[in-house]
Amino acid sequence: MKTRIVLLGLIFLLFFCADCAAAEQEEEGYRIVINIPRYSLTLFYGDSPVKTYPIAVGKAAAQTPTGSFSIINKAVNPTWHPSSRNPVPPGPANPLGKRWMGFYSGYGIHGNNDPGSVGKSISKGCIRMYNYDVSVLYSIVGIGTPVEVVYGDLLEVHGGEAVTAYRDIYSRERGYRDRILEELRSIGLEGQIGQQKMENLFSALGRRKVVFAKNWALMVNGEFLTSDTIYDRTMIFVNCDRLNEFFGIKIGWNDEIATGRLRDKPVSAVWSNGKLYASIADLVPLLGGRLSARGSIEELNYEINFAKLNGGFLTSDVGSFKENPTIDIGLLSPSGKGRASVSRLEEEGFTSRVYSKAGYIELMHYSAINF
Repeated sequence: MKTRIVLLGLIFLLFFCADCAAAEQEEEGYRIVINIPRYSLTLFYGDSPVKTYPIAVGKAAAQTPTGSFSIINKAVNPTWHPSSRNPVPPGPANPLGKRWMGFYSGYGIHGNNDPGSVGKSISKGCIRMYNYDVSVLYSIVGIGTPVEVVYGDLLEVHGGEAVTAYRDIYSRERGYRDRILEELRSIGLEGQIGQQKMENLFSALGRRKVVFAKNWALMVNGEFLTSDTIYDRTMIFVNCDRLNEFFGIKIGWNDEIATGRLRDKPVSAVWSNGKLYASIADLVPLLGGRLSARGSIEELNYEINFAKLNGGFLTSDVGSFKENPTIDIGLLSPSGKGRASVSRLEEEGFTSRVYSKAGYIELMHYSAINF
């Protein structure tokens, strides 16, 4: 009898340990979290985010399903099988793009033939990605990878500085306006925003995400960077610490000309409360890209694709992230000629990571890596 009890105990322990090992492996493995209102797909390894990608989601009339799923099938250069027409083979006319990863009956994560749709609620429920991004993701995740689709929190608080409010694209948030006002009140911003600007922000929120802030907000490729800005009715100055950190640049102060300086070029700048602020308009000719403004909601959007090398700004002459980002190899190797894809740079002794949602490529030369 004792022997039987011991054997049963051992069997229980074996199964228990096996379950623990499986759970531990699942916790440590890759998983995908899709946030519908934020148009984002984040790849996690365990609890650590690896990378966040921009996506398109289902329109209001064909909503992306929420819940816990997993990758159930995969295909390279998939054929599209619409219900009302003949199959569409791989190629430029195929809306599934270069990769398919199914996660639920008829729904999948895939590329596309209309990259301008990324960042919109426009699909019939599937998740669209840039072809480059979906190819990278496809190479990482396998069958069985968990996929969590959430209609995430619509508010993102940036300290006491600002609140990003995401559009309620599926009209699921009741009392959304009151909730925003309550959040602004809790961080002391409600009375800091003018009434007309406040109404303009709520009006715009019906079409797109907006940033509630006292000052002008700077967005880079549609993502909030800072609202620590100064507007003097002629130009908008931005906190240099924020700019330097994100772009990998060094805006300094030049005592001789009593203004800012970047790459030996003067940049209009002012000091305020012990912090240096630079004119964002002066940076565009030096860094590249395009700057636009929405005056009614006091929002600047800086559109720029750029590369950093060993943490420092390298160039904004970067090929589209949508298909195959490239860089002039001459910027990295004196003897190099022509443009090189990011994947080819590994042959030149570089590691790279593409952050398409943030709009930049991070390059690191092996010789600069500290082991």
